[in-house]
Amino acid sequence: MSRCELTATDRPHPLESVAAWRELLDALAEAGGTVADLADGAPAVDVAEGFGYILNVLTDQFERAALRRSRHPVFLPGVTPVRKFFFDNPDTDYGIAALGGARRYRIWGNRGTSAYLAFCVYSAMNRDGETRLVNLSDRDIGFSPGGDFEVILSPEEVPGDWLRVDADSRAVIAREYFLDRETEVPAEYRIEAVDETAPDPPLDDHGFARAARATATFVQAAAKLAAQRVETMRATPNRFVETGGHGPYRTPDNDYVVCWYRLDEGEALVIDVRPPECRYWGVHLANRWGQSLDHRTRRTSLNARTAVAGPDGNVRVVVAGTDPGLPNWLDTAGHSEGWVLFRWLLADGAAMPAVERVRLAGPRDGQAAAPRTGGVS
Repeated sequence: MSRCELTATDRPHPLESVAAWRELLDALAEAGGTVADLADGAPAVDVAEGFGYILNVLTDQFERAALRRSRHPVFLPGVTPVRKFFFDNPDTDYGIAALGGARRYRIWGNRGTSAYLAFCVYSAMNRDGETRLVNLSDRDIGFSPGGDFEVILSPEEVPGDWLRVDADSRAVIAREYFLDRETEVPAEYRIEAVDETAPDPPLDDHGFARAARATATFVQAAAKLAAQRVETMRATPNRFVETGGHGPYRTPDNDYVVCWYRLDEGEALVIDVRPPECRYWGVHLANRWGQSLDHRTRRTSLNARTAVAGPDGNVRVVVAGTDPGLPNWLDTAGHSEGWVLFRWLLADGAAMPAVERVRLAGPRDGQAAAPRTGGVS
């Protein structure tokens, strides 16, 4: 079959997979257009990262859509140092298993010693970027003295630890938070479909078409959601607002406050906050598309263990492109604008940070940053 026959959209074809492939290409073109429309006004890095974001979502969602037809689910890493989306948290490991709807599944393993562990079942994402979810965290799971556990997923409630699934259930996400990866022991967990022994069939014409169309819908929604989110916030930069969630994979145990920062060269954003009582809190930077910035080779995130607090418990975070010589510096990694996001996990309430945009100054006389209207140290 020629390249022309594969990409032309005006010719019918007896294979459903060919039609679905064309629809997927159309969806990619639409999502890519959302990115390309920024080329005349946004920084070049935002455009490049936008195309990368679309490909991240494409590969992730096709993998999960194809696995959804499997009788044998498996937890796979949801985020990697390259594949990121939906405000991924640098302190969180995400294990995602595709679900085939209203079947019976079993998750079992060992708790480990991380700060938090939960399993959350999500429905399909609609075109507005919304999903339904049910969540079970370590507060409600019964662990053995050695930390072993078992959770059943099924349409009908069963005794013990249980999560409801139905025909619209698409994935279960294991979400594990760390305050100190060097000392905490990660949880171990696996998933299986109960009473399923037959091998999976090969990916056939209908199976590919269904996965491709689900991927197309998700890619379009993800691009639209990211663009709308920025338009809502960038009109009033450098201030925090509370949000009940962000993106389709929110968790009900978190409170979030977010800020769209915008800085000129030589400027910084000084953030002061008194963290609430909570199981975990963290702050990190993300690009326009909701992808965490490079946290392998730069300091772009902090948490309750790594941040330096004052005697009164207040934490001052400095967001800047160059090191101001102060504690709690977050590196913008070449971005002049983007997101700052705080998570408060199992908190008494969301704390609202105070923000000031300042000019960076040399470290003379012990002063590393000066506000636009006065002095700060």
